[in-house]
Amino acid sequence: MSKIKEKGHNVNLTNIVIHKINKIAGDRKSTLKLANQEIKVGLPERRFIADIRESFSRRSIPSHGVFEDAVSYNGFQKALIDYKNNEIDFMKFSIDSMEYYKRTIETSAPATGGFLIFADYEITDNNERYLLVFSIDNKQGYNLSEIALVIQEIQNLELSKMDLAAIINISRWEQSKDPSNGIKTYLIFIRGKKQISDYFQNFIGCEDKTTATESSTRFMNAVNQYVVEKGVSEKEARELKSKILDYCQDCNKSRKEILLSHISFLFDADNPYDFSEYATHENFGNSEIIKYDSKILRSLKFIDYQSTDLTLKFNKKLLGASIKINKDKTTITISNLPDELKSQFPT
Repeated sequence: MSKIKEKGHNVNLTNIVIHKINKIAGDRKSTLKLANQEIKVGLPERRFIADIRESFSRRSIPSHGVFEDAVSYNGFQKALIDYKNNEIDFMKFSIDSMEYYKRTIETSAPATGGFLIFADYEITDNNERYLLVFSIDNKQGYNLSEIALVIQEIQNLELSKMDLAAIINISRWEQSKDPSNGIKTYLIFIRGKKQISDYFQNFIGCEDKTTATESSTRFMNAVNQYVVEKGVSEKEARELKSKILDYCQDCNKSRKEILLSHISFLFDADNPYDFSEYATHENFGNSEIIKYDSKILRSLKFIDYQSTDLTLKFNKKLLGASIKINKDKTTITISNLPDELKSQFPT
């Protein structure tokens, strides 16, 4: 019997620190309460990072992107680059970031204060390095004491309610500098309520530069791989893809956003987060909003090909019926031609 791995077993946490910013909604003034030193890393801290990573995808479908081009104007990015280049230590990086965060948060009256957690860690499963930044606040709660049999007030963190969070894959960030690596995204962030999350995205400098073709292609790759891994039958897969395409086309016609969360519900209403968690993994890099490219997404339901001399488009449900292809995929046979098509051939 294989040994059950404990939570956090694959987290190599090297640095973690918690600072706090005090600000009341409606007031632009804020004050900082900075830690004097980093937190000593132990098993609870590694488990904490593991819980955050788990909550990150389950709380809200994350978006994938990159840093904005104007690095010189972003204090967080400047501090991160200095830290990454070993020009400053982790504490200096976190304090510089907090001072820039203070200036950023004071531009948004609705913003409120809270704890900011900075962590540098590696996931040993893929040997990739990450930088986590997220803001959260204590919530009033209660604990039933087993010893005293009384109700005690406690302060607790609700990791399931993260609205402001970002994870930078440092390894992918480095690799993205070489275009031949084909890495388009390295930054994952959560989109919370617009007024609340905009200032945090400005603080990090998040930007989604994904084109419609790239977004649709990533989505298609996730769909095709998912149905294979889940063992979905060919017939069921065709029906699912048809529903998904209908939804995407309806959204495009009505100028509504195509939401990954809705598509995930179409896959499995009883387990509506399974596909979205799968599709937003770094392997695919999908975001909550899928950008529409009709040519790419049509392949959910149709075989669609066009060249200078040939245009071919047909519904996939015809494969194996009136349209057949040989094992080598060199010959297509079409039967039961409609009269309108037959009339176009010379006698």
